[in-house]
Amino acid sequence: MPATNATERIKADPKLEDKENLIAFFENKLAKKLFHEIHDDNTFLRTELINLSVSRCYSCDRYSLWIADALIHPRQQVQFEPNSEMPDDVALDFKEAASIVDKSPRGAAALLRLAIQRLMPHLECQGKNLDDDIGELVKRGLDGRVQKALDVVRVIGNNAIHPGQIDLRDDKAIAVKLFDLVDLIVEAMIATPKHIEKMYGQLPEGALKAIEKRDRGGKS
Repeated sequence: MPATNATERIKADPKLEDKENLIAFFENKLAKKLFHEIHDDNTFLRTELINLSVSRCYSCDRYSLWIADALIHPRQQVQFEPNSEMPDDVALDFKEAASIVDKSPRGAAALLRLAIQRLMPHLECQGKNLDDDIGELVKRGLDGRVQKALDVVRVIGNNAIHPGQIDLRDDKAIAVKLFDLVDLIVEAMIATPKHIEKMYGQLPEGALKAIEKRDRGGKS
């Protein structure tokens, strides 16, 4: 439930008392902040940390600490490596995003959108408006699966966001999806065509001439 909806419901309920503190509680709760509550009337639990949880693994029997839905212990280091065929300027943003995704998933997502923008000129597009670039690639016969991947990048999080800007709704899950999508697009648009051309170029000269003759309709 969005914080604004919860706030309006609390304000409208005539039975509730101390509405200001109740509203503050729900706003902090929904914002996934770590905060505390004082219980003067409770002998055993005077101070309670809200949004802090402890879980225990059934497999290893170890404990994990969470703030809302974010795992803070043990720290998980997510590793992402750019595709070997990724252009250097795109790979630079990709690597920087990988280095900060655990501490700042929103910053990582912003860098990955910027990486997509930088990728477009390598595909002979303008690199100014992703929607226009997708349209241009579609005209050139873009694979439908790659088109869908690009549209996911454009829409995911906030389709009004400009590349390189931070969307406050981005989280780690979105950043991880963007890593995969950037790699998928590079693989489909750069790496795979390059590998196919290399293998084609290694065919025997006689086979290449036969293919050329076939493509001319059998004419010599």
